[in-house]
Amino acid sequence: MFLKQFVYINWGNIPNLEFDFGPVNLFSGGNGSGKTTAADAIQTVMTAAHENLFQYNPGQDETTQRGRGGKRVRTLASYVLGCDDGSYARLDPTDGYLAAVFHPTQGESGEPFTAVIAVRAWLDTVGSNRMARQDDAQFFIINGEQLGLNHFVRQDSAGRYVVPLPELPTLLISEFGKRRVEKYETKKAYLRRLYGALRGKSDAVTETEAIAAARAFSRFMSYKPIKGINRFVADEILEQKDSARRCVRFPASSKPSTTWSGMRPTC
Repeated sequence: MFLKQFVYINWGNIPNLEFDFGPVNLFSGGNGSGKTTAADAIQTVMTAAHENLFQYNPGQDETTQRGRGGKRVRTLASYVLGCDDGSYARLDPTDGYLAAVFHPTQGESGEPFTAVIAVRAWLDTVGSNRMARQDDAQFFIINGEQLGLNHFVRQDSAGRYVVPLPELPTLLISEFGKRRVEKYETKKAYLRRLYGALRGKSDAVTETEAIAAARAFSRFMSYKPIKGINRFVADEILEQKDSARRCVRFPASSKPSTTWSGMRPTC
């Protein structure tokens, strides 16, 4: 399975949109442009933001962030409310949605499906302190269907609006049928079914398998400072058998970077 499309609704500073993924995707931009926000959304779907599997802002503890302009550790609720260093873009109770559309690669069994995480958040204000609180969270697997922006943002005579979370299950069932809409109340139940669907199965995998798969994905995407491009390729790209018999060289002027332009492997 590969990630074909992603839908962001009320997530950080990203406008409501659907994003098409290709075989290789590069997130580029300056500080605060939304690179981490976009990546955290993907990790949220793949880990259900399970506290034992994934923490937002990996690689930066709270002390470090406060020393860099007063940044705060992000949470699922703060993302939905559009928090940016203590300032919230959405002050009223807000429903946020993340939807990932998966499609089988050539030769794979299984059918396309969409994984959805729905969260309602509200702003708790006590004196001068404001804290994003999570009120509700629901998890869905929509079998055989590829959802898009129009399933979460509707339009009526008053204009465009985000579908309220309590109405979402009914709308999905009315469009796709009860058999295709699977709703899960817990993170672990959702993860078991997610990783079953990713394997082309019609049922869930064991909890042990699901947790292991989610943890592996989280570690793969986690923040890693790059000390050198050669070391990065050897440790993160090549398998051990490849590293033993190949050398990868780059121009002497190459500096540690997340940009791979000019890469020239030689043996």
